[in-house]
Amino acid sequence: MTIEQHSRENESISPVAARARMPGISARMVLREGFARLVIHSGIAAAIRIFGWRNRTAILLYHDPEPQTLDAHLTYLKKFCDIVPLSEIGKPSVGRRRAVITLDDGHARNAQLLPVFVKHGVRPTIYLCSSIVAQPRAHWWIHPAAAATDTERLKRLPNAERLAALARLGYRQDAEARPSGLSREDIVAMRPYVDFQSHTRFHPILTCCSAPELSDEIVGSKREIEALAGACCQHFAYPNGNYGEREVAALKAAGYTTGRTCDIGWNDERTDPYRLRTFDIDDGSSLTWLAAQLTGIPLFLRYFRMGGGIAGRKPQFATTESETRAVGDAPGA
Repeated sequence: MTIEQHSRENESISPVAARARMPGISARMVLREGFARLVIHSGIAAAIRIFGWRNRTAILLYHDPEPQTLDAHLTYLKKFCDIVPLSEIGKPSVGRRRAVITLDDGHARNAQLLPVFVKHGVRPTIYLCSSIVAQPRAHWWIHPAAAATDTERLKRLPNAERLAALARLGYRQDAEARPSGLSREDIVAMRPYVDFQSHTRFHPILTCCSAPELSDEIVGSKREIEALAGACCQHFAYPNGNYGEREVAALKAAGYTTGRTCDIGWNDERTDPYRLRTFDIDDGSSLTWLAAQLTGIPLFLRYFRMGGGIAGRKPQFATTESETRAVGDAPGA
């Protein structure tokens, strides 16, 4: 497919002016849509798709999208790429672009996406926080105790200090709370159509964990996922995209075969399987904004503003026991 054909394909996406007249549309969103259309109509999006994505696999990262949004995204993606399960990530491409759909955390509303997955014949990977799902517990940054404070500051603390700070606010990770994750019944219903893999037990920032904490989160989660899913747990996603040599070594020792980062880019048979790259997609993205995000440009600019380099690595921050070096921070749980 030529650049011109890609450009015509994208012309069906709603214009910025129409979105600006819609209720609840902020100036920021209008500017974002304008930037996205510039990337599309300049031919940049099509060129990157042709020369960057060709014969590679893009891993798309979602968290808690609405069913209608994901439905529209999958319909759009299937026009120009094959959507494959994560288990095929190391296989050579057959000449067509490929995409893998992943979701982090195991949010309760992910259960509403099951009809969308079935409709499109897509088998996604949901990386679960294994000690939060199927329990009367809440993801720590969603709990009211944490939501009322600066979660970005908490992420930078050594894990024991973060937990102590949350305890002073009334949150304990192993205490009962209003559930924010998938129920056991949800997981059982979704198992024939979804791959459930590991996102730690309680979603700490691994590079801020002590060695015993790191082992418990990685090894313990693998064991819990296998009990919940009734299948082998081989794949892992680093919480907040923070990882270093220590974390990679811990994954290998625990028997995982891949680790998905938040670093930007495509994957092929030469990619380090413990440093899989991704495209972090806003859950509420319009098709215009989705097309722009698939170029990696918006996320690259965000990372660069926060101190990242030109390689698309998500900015990391200083830790106590990890080999990861401090180069900044980035938002998002």
